[in-house]
Amino acid sequence: MAQEEERGWSSLPTDLLALILDRLPWSSHPSFAAACRHWRSVVTPFFPAWLTPLLLSAADVGSTNLRFYSPFHHKNFEVSRTLAAPGAKFCCSTGRHLTLCRLSTILEADLVTGHVQELPPIIFGWFHFVIYDDGADTMFGVHTIGRPPRTSVAVKDDDGEWGAWHYPAPFTDPELIQSCPNTNPVLHGGLLYVLFNDGKLAVYDRDKHQAEDHGHFEFLDKPGSFGLECDDAYLFESDEGEPMAVLAAGRHGTPAHVVKLDEKEMEWEEVESLDGRAVFTGTLTTLMRKTDVEWMQDKVFFPRLHDWPETVHVDIVDRDGEVAFVPTTSTGADTTAAAKDGGNLWAYELGSEESREFWETEKLDYSIWVDFKTC
Repeated sequence: MAQEEERGWSSLPTDLLALILDRLPWSSHPSFAAACRHWRSVVTPFFPAWLTPLLLSAADVGSTNLRFYSPFHHKNFEVSRTLAAPGAKFCCSTGRHLTLCRLSTILEADLVTGHVQELPPIIFGWFHFVIYDDGADTMFGVHTIGRPPRTSVAVKDDDGEWGAWHYPAPFTDPELIQSCPNTNPVLHGGLLYVLFNDGKLAVYDRDKHQAEDHGHFEFLDKPGSFGLECDDAYLFESDEGEPMAVLAAGRHGTPAHVVKLDEKEMEWEEVESLDGRAVFTGTLTTLMRKTDVEWMQDKVFFPRLHDWPETVHVDIVDRDGEVAFVPTTSTGADTTAAAKDGGNLWAYELGSEESREFWETEKLDYSIWVDFKTC
């Protein structure tokens, strides 16, 4: 009897197996395929999108095609549809949600469905950055370039609708101070921080905004500087809730450094190990992720390629929070294979003093790291 039942399961019709497979999460497909040759025959290729952060890029500012680069596979995954957001620039990303900004309008796009929602109109120009609090019920529109930073605030009501923007009091100080133009503000401990090129920090306290309609950042006396030379600096909060920054020396030369803020002494200190983590930076988002991929551990990844990777045309599909790329044409590629060492992406091993140069390096200026693992 047991043998008859086993033969029955192994000989289920392929259309029925396909229906079963369509209802299973992507992460269970390898186990499904390992059951027997017949079951494996109905498993179609797919590329997990949650393994590492992905680089969402567009050819030009305002061109919002969905093209994702995976440093794990070293492939481009191009989705057939485009976002209906002409003239918009990327601002920030949280999981599958991408926030864009164009003149007088904030847009929020769902990267899986392609749906674009228009948020409260901007009255005075546009924002350089848009940041959400942890509960995603408060939105900060931040100006950082050309003058000391300032922010406006919009709050979501009980019905899930965004209210109008609340703007800061008029700015009277004529001094212009340049913040790091490519690094987004970071929420930490309920405060909003903006980083400056030499390591100084400016902080915004929302309670003051509510009490005084203030809206402007205040400069901290400490830290004074990084103590290390760099051309670019990117602020982020670590996966352990620590303020950190990536310091980049430029396109060529010495590797990047990672520094951590000692909040007791208010001084930057260099980090010697990422403890198996990887940092993805160089765009309007910087992400730190623990990874099981050995060659990606203790490395800092920048969106600069010197060998344009293969492009795979795909549909992007979400199953119970797991997002995967499904090829729209037949492919014989091994969808579980990883790149060997990340050599085609500008990746620095932390602590290495090796100088690296890439001839024909292409920098993707209009790009942003997205992380589908946080969906």
